[in-house]
Amino acid sequence: MSKNYVASTFLKLQDSQVYTIFAWSQKEPEIVPAKSWLTVLEIFVHEHSIPQAYAIFQEIKLASIIEKVTTELEPYQALLQDALVLLSDGNLTIFGKGFRSFIEKDMQFELGTLSRETFQVLLHLFAQAQLVDDLEEIDDLEKFSNLVDELESRGLLSPAPGSIDWGDLKKTVPICQAFGLTRGTPVDRYYLSKFISEIRPQVTGQVLEIGGTPKDKDFYELAPGTSYKVMNLEAGLGVDILGDVHDSSIVDSDSFDSIIIFNVLEHCYAPWIAVENIYKWLKPGGKCFAMVPSSIRIHATPKDYWRPLPDAFAWMFRNFSKQKMYVYGNPTTVIASYHGIAVEELTTEELDAFHPDYPVATCIMVEK
Repeated sequence: MSKNYVASTFLKLQDSQVYTIFAWSQKEPEIVPAKSWLTVLEIFVHEHSIPQAYAIFQEIKLASIIEKVTTELEPYQALLQDALVLLSDGNLTIFGKGFRSFIEKDMQFELGTLSRETFQVLLHLFAQAQLVDDLEEIDDLEKFSNLVDELESRGLLSPAPGSIDWGDLKKTVPICQAFGLTRGTPVDRYYLSKFISEIRPQVTGQVLEIGGTPKDKDFYELAPGTSYKVMNLEAGLGVDILGDVHDSSIVDSDSFDSIIIFNVLEHCYAPWIAVENIYKWLKPGGKCFAMVPSSIRIHATPKDYWRPLPDAFAWMFRNFSKQKMYVYGNPTTVIASYHGIAVEELTTEELDAFHPDYPVATCIMVEK
């Protein structure tokens, strides 16, 4: 069955460029480079089928602007420096106050009817923008479909309402209840391995791992000559320091060159206290390497309190002289992580793609 699409984005005019804005997102706005992009997006506000959308595109791409469009859009030109234009299913809406209009329902101007009649609203609204005139170049269905694929990959087109293929994901129980271990490697382990490969050369001297096990040292492949100790809540073979990371008295100040704390802070009732203690325990110039899962099922061992996100991590480690954040994940891997879909079931491209609004693993390297 052929795929159906709908336009789904906000547009903004700024400095003679049209930008697509990702709502309330950390993702940077992206330039809309060409007239074909605007034309195709406007068509998919109303028409969801690629063949029918292409037929409309061929009819209108070389047509002159209809006088009715010029007349009806004239009052809105003065708003464009502050406004956003929303494209959604059947709607082309100007929000005169930007996102405030979206929330407060004020200064909203609906142009969907005019757009449906003419498919010329966007090209006229943004007539003064710097846009490549490439409409004649899209002269067959393959080129048109390739452009549709490009717009979908950038998040400007989405599956039309009612056409999403849930497949095996439409379940009220996870695909694997053990993070993906029954199928292969959990997604967060992939990102932890990437982080370790980045920071490995810096983990030196006297090393303390909080919440680890002695076998982790081999997994980390630490440099020869490092001294490695383990702190844990429970006694066990190879546990050197028995105690709670919230208790600053269990380790002397200025004791370690490196402290590792992976997949632990989410289990701390007050992770900011744990971080304060880590600061005390590090020698001047010492470094801490931390990782928390940002998108993963609850795993109460013994308790599961938090999902610290990048802003929280930056705040908790704010007293360190240097910090560098490493954030991994995207919508696909968030779903995979929650469902227990394994690394081996995803491509490297799917795993390594990054979207700042969808972290799976948040990591940081800091220096005292």
